[in-house]
Amino acid sequence: MSSQAFNQVKGIAGEDAACRYLRQHGYRILLRNYRGRHGEVDIIALHNRVLHFIEVKNRTGDMIAGRYAVNSNKQKHIRDTAQVFLTCYPQWADCLMSFDVVEITDGKLEYLENCFY
Repeated sequence: MSSQAFNQVKGIAGEDAACRYLRQHGYRILLRNYRGRHGEVDIIALHNRVLHFIEVKNRTGDMIAGRYAVNSNKQKHIRDTAQVFLTCYPQWADCLMSFDVVEITDGKLEYLENCFY
């Protein structure tokens, strides 16, 4: 298996784990891998009338922590994609928004809610 294929499988497994965690905590998954003209958001979920735009980073211990991989450029793409989402799905426009990261390191999941604006 090529390293790109391995990373794709690892990414999907991380998103699956993140969705399981979110559902267990009462989140409703609206969309996965939502693409807008500015980029992609891994998971869009709803919880208590708050829309969560979630980036998932699945890492091994010898890599930089996933939260640091969501740099200012990536954050801008996620915010811009969230705006496209709200234009396409105006029924959610009255919700509050949260920009979150799910960081999975060696199988341990940490949910960082509302970690950038």
